[in-house]
Amino acid sequence: METERNPLLVASPESVGLDSSVILAYLQKLEAEGHCLHGFSILRHGKIAAEGYYAPQQPQWKHRMYSTSKSFVSVAIGMLQDEGKITIQDKIASYFPEKLPEHLHPYIADASIRDLLMMSTPFQDSTYTVSLNPENDWIRSFFECEPSHRAGQIFSYDTSATTVLTALVEKLSGMELLDYLRSKGFDEMGFSREAICVKTPDGKVSWAGSGILCTLHDLNKFALLCLNMGNYNGKQLVSEEYMREATSKQIENGEHGYGYQFWCTPHGFACRGMGGQMVFYMPEQDMAFVTIGDMQGQPGYIQRMEDLFYDMVLPSVVEERPENPEAYQALTEYCEQLTIQTVKGAAESPYTDRVSGKLYHMRENGAGAVMSLHLKALQVDFEGDEGTLSWEDAEGLKTLRFGFGHHVHQNFPGFSPKEETEGKPVIVYGFNGIKVPLYLPCIVSGAWKSDHELGILCYSIGYFVGTLKIRLSFDENTVTARMEPFAEHFWEELKGFQTGEY
Repeated sequence: METERNPLLVASPESVGLDSSVILAYLQKLEAEGHCLHGFSILRHGKIAAEGYYAPQQPQWKHRMYSTSKSFVSVAIGMLQDEGKITIQDKIASYFPEKLPEHLHPYIADASIRDLLMMSTPFQDSTYTVSLNPENDWIRSFFECEPSHRAGQIFSYDTSATTVLTALVEKLSGMELLDYLRSKGFDEMGFSREAICVKTPDGKVSWAGSGILCTLHDLNKFALLCLNMGNYNGKQLVSEEYMREATSKQIENGEHGYGYQFWCTPHGFACRGMGGQMVFYMPEQDMAFVTIGDMQGQPGYIQRMEDLFYDMVLPSVVEERPENPEAYQALTEYCEQLTIQTVKGAAESPYTDRVSGKLYHMRENGAGAVMSLHLKALQVDFEGDEGTLSWEDAEGLKTLRFGFGHHVHQNFPGFSPKEETEGKPVIVYGFNGIKVPLYLPCIVSGAWKSDHELGILCYSIGYFVGTLKIRLSFDENTVTARMEPFAEHFWEELKGFQTGEY
């Protein structure tokens, strides 16, 4: 595993004008509310003032950035413009003559690189979700899809725009996106050489609208580059003029505005990735709050986390503050014991012995049943402080172990062993029903939510991050199961309700 190169300096919060006790209170508030964070950093004046990882997350692990990846693409586009290879006013279609249909729609022909940067394409949705071709060519689908309106007029979030921008970078540079960024200064920054990007289904383009995998420290370095308007350690890697445009409001989005693959906020700008891959930039304070996590199954929690930071931490920032060794020690000790929380509830129930080992035959749901599972059988076994959920579906028998008060670490059933995926490119999983080899490590806990209802909470913690919530309600000789996946293109068959009996 790669040793970090050129790490950022670490400082006490007080030495950069922050308050250890306030940061501790903020983190405790997030814990009390149940936010599923995997890690965080608070950066000020170019230094790491506070940092923590929630076990089992480790500093050297690559984490999926999801849509925070889009901001990396924006920086790469700025670098291409600095080289004179493009201007963002250029029409995007002019760079892909080989992908164009015989009759290109005028709305698409008129779309500029800038239009794509500010999420104002002529489409209402990501084109690869509505315009398919046998080759799964997501660049071609962008130009073949029927548009609905003129580009450059209305904000409509569209990951296919970022995919095409990534293809532009890779075509003109002759390199994959991350290799291009490394050649333009990211390697000198110490950005991980082991960082990778998920590929589009045809394996030909980096899916940088969602797929960059890097460490939290890599994200910290990218955050400082953006906070300093393209300057890193005195070297201008991308022009300040471009970065000021990219991080300021270019189009109305019904909130605080949107730039070039950056979101505008009340106190600056942000990178936003599904589940909690976030950077909140506060330029006036020369500060950034950086997070990784999985709050896909927690609607509103990311906004709550941001708002609490502005309400609790930001007002405490000053330019000079005396050291506070006791408060700093308390914060340090707290951060050293952080862990991803288990599901809340009891370890025992009057139903434990009544249902353990019982094989429930699941009643088949009709084709017209909405939100229905299609399991054949289900069984729960309890032993000590752990349990095993077994179910049979069309693919066969599967088992998932869970702990009461602790997580059980395992590969999710039905996915590939780790050794079968090592050294192979990571491809989009599950899109259009295409399932490529995928190792899906997860941590699973369980608890009785009431006497008759068992809750199981599963987090996938590998290259594809997701949450699976399972509820089993027992009554006499029946069980009703509800499964809720919060994930991108996987676990889709584990969604809905079903009843069974023994």
